[in-house]
Amino acid sequence: MTRTAGREDVLDRALEELAGLGDERDRERIAALRDRLAAARLRVLVAGEAKRGKSTLVNALLGRPVLPSGVTPLTAVATTVRYGEDPRAVVRFADGHEEKYPLTALDDLVTERGNPRNRRGIAAVTAFVDAPVLAGGVELVDTPGTGSVFAWDTDAAHQALEAMDAAVFVLTADPPVSASERDLLTRVGELSVRTFAVLNKADHLDAAGLGEAVDFTGRVLAGAGHPGRVYPMSARAALDGGDPGFAAFAADFTAYLAERGSTDLAASASAHARRIARSLLDEVALTRRAAQMRAGDAASRVEQFSARLAEAAVHGRDAVAIANAESARLLFALNDAAAADGPRLARQVTAQLDALLDGDLRAAAPGEIEQRGRERLVALTVAAADAWRQDQRGRIEQGLAAVDTRLAADLKAELDVLRGSAAELLGLDLAVPEPGGRLAEDRRFFYATAEDAGQTELLAGAVRRRLPGELGRRAAREHLRREAPGLVEGQVGRARGDLQYRLAEAARALARGVEQRYADGTGRMQAALRAAAGLREASDAEAARMESDLAAREAAVRHVLARLDEALPS
Repeated sequence: MTRTAGREDVLDRALEELAGLGDERDRERIAALRDRLAAARLRVLVAGEAKRGKSTLVNALLGRPVLPSGVTPLTAVATTVRYGEDPRAVVRFADGHEEKYPLTALDDLVTERGNPRNRRGIAAVTAFVDAPVLAGGVELVDTPGTGSVFAWDTDAAHQALEAMDAAVFVLTADPPVSASERDLLTRVGELSVRTFAVLNKADHLDAAGLGEAVDFTGRVLAGAGHPGRVYPMSARAALDGGDPGFAAFAADFTAYLAERGSTDLAASASAHARRIARSLLDEVALTRRAAQMRAGDAASRVEQFSARLAEAAVHGRDAVAIANAESARLLFALNDAAAADGPRLARQVTAQLDALLDGDLRAAAPGEIEQRGRERLVALTVAAADAWRQDQRGRIEQGLAAVDTRLAADLKAELDVLRGSAAELLGLDLAVPEPGGRLAEDRRFFYATAEDAGQTELLAGAVRRRLPGELGRRAAREHLRREAPGLVEGQVGRARGDLQYRLAEAARALARGVEQRYADGTGRMQAALRAAAGLREASDAEAARMESDLAAREAAVRHVLARLDEALPS
């Protein structure tokens, strides 16, 4: 994908002008757009819920395992992969400085195992790889998975969505597409100039089941505004040796980059710029209109709009309270489940252990009974506790996702009311931004099942193993039966403690995300009303100057929009 002069230069000048009109956040976003345009580099976001195989898919596109993948989830640090003949990872830290690492260090940088809770303070990671798919001018962004309790890094996910040009949306054949994935896909489709839909882990189903999954996914995606092709594949098989579904996707994706990459990069940059410009025009229009409506019924209408905007702020605080209340409900449910299920699971595991002790190990030596019996006890305990943990994790995630979806819908309705109020009371048609932001997976967990044996138990164990015949065997069996309930309930308690901690983190981050969504949705309107109040109270000379500044600002934004029109491909 190569850069051509002409429209791209017009677009770059328009972005430069727009940067001079926006705030600091606008300038940061525009600077990133200009960098991508200058490098002719399309930013493709690989998005989807947690554990759908996004990192494995990126690795398959690269042709080798570069990004960490597997059972250990990524932290909330998005990893950008660009072309580079000198393979390396460049890490930008929260304090602004950068450091260079070998690609082999990625596991220590972006996984919870190597960088627990992002204690290194990493803001972003860029990996440079000499892969053919990147050579044509594209960067792949491997994002943290959405929809998990293991961290709600809403701001990071929101920024990743806002900065993309195109997207590869990763679903799985089993489980099928969920309601939250439909919502996320809708959001991705609104911000992306092109979205590819991948149905990963197709090897988990037989031919009939896969055909049904592809058909179902296609219908769901079409209903969400994405009527394009669905690519069933196994990214893992593609990475290990080859997969025809992946090959079809890779061929179409590569052809798209060659044929449409440059055009779509310009179209995406223009769309991002238009959203910023329309928001700036809203602020100018609202300021001027509110300032002009100084007396009588006109002033009353401004006051009504201000009151409705203030109500939105109150509703934002209410939304935080709702999120906290739901988190508290989920915590109580988790604790109740642990209290009820710990003893139940202990009885199940003990019964399974008895089957081994009274069966294969009935005539074994006491030492073998203890060794093999405890190995089986540990395996049964971990399996039972992990199944419980995964079930509770799913319940918590469903609860958090439901409240997140509800609050996002409430905010959208709130912004629709404000948009309608602006039209009704002030005669303005505002392009109020939609709420954004999703979730990101984080954290780690392990089971501690080693026997914590003090000196007394060490001595008792030695005695049991030396008791003769059936006396020794009976002592070994009884020891394991006594140990089983405590071990099982201890691991359930450990899983509960882990989920309690993660839920508390999720609740705090969700509250911050709700506050940020309301701030993003109403911030410019609040600033406009403050400016209008200052304009109404100013002297005639000051008011004339301020009005002149507003008129000049409006003209400058409209000039940028005209330049963006000029830069559009024919």
